[in-house]
Amino acid sequence: MNYEIFQWINGWSGHFSYLDKGMIFITNSVPYVVIALMLFLWFIANKEKRAEKQYTAIYAVFSCLLGLFINAILHLVYYHPRPFVAYHVHQLILHPADSSFVSDHSVLVFSIACTMVLRNDSWKYPVLVWAIIVGISRIFVGVHYPADVIGGVLISYGASIFVMQSSKKLEPLVQVVFYMYDRVTKHIPFLAKYSHKNLSQER
Repeated sequence: MNYEIFQWINGWSGHFSYLDKGMIFITNSVPYVVIALMLFLWFIANKEKRAEKQYTAIYAVFSCLLGLFINAILHLVYYHPRPFVAYHVHQLILHPADSSFVSDHSVLVFSIACTMVLRNDSWKYPVLVWAIIVGISRIFVGVHYPADVIGGVLISYGASIFVMQSSKKLEPLVQVVFYMYDRVTKHIPFLAKYSHKNLSQER
């Protein structure tokens, strides 16, 4: 079933150039979109919502780091060949022939999406849709199976729940992040207004 679903999704590649280019752009742009999204959460919110959004950004980063750490261990102990190694597929991007299970991209985007859902962030649904499209794009371009993406979702959800349930224990670390940010930006007028002194009560 895993390979059959992969064939169905990957089978759409190579037929429509605009679709191929769109999926390649989506899958390659993930790191840049993640950075832009974190900056958006940090800076764009109005004053009343700023602390809440910035906590969401920090928790999302924690969830990503935990999810990617779990995935790195999984890659060390279990190897599953990528689709282009095991089969003849439509491979649209270059990729090392390392372990396919689980998808790092999926862990990254779904960690953010799950955190935003758990935090009930106003942008949770657009980000969740984006994460789903990214997961599909990894299959479309021929570098992951559906199970790799689903595994990424499960790891991300587990990591996000763990981070949220550990939020009180993580509070000192969060305050360290705020302190470092304030120290760096206190002499920069544009950034100084985003200071986090005593904002922990506004979550």
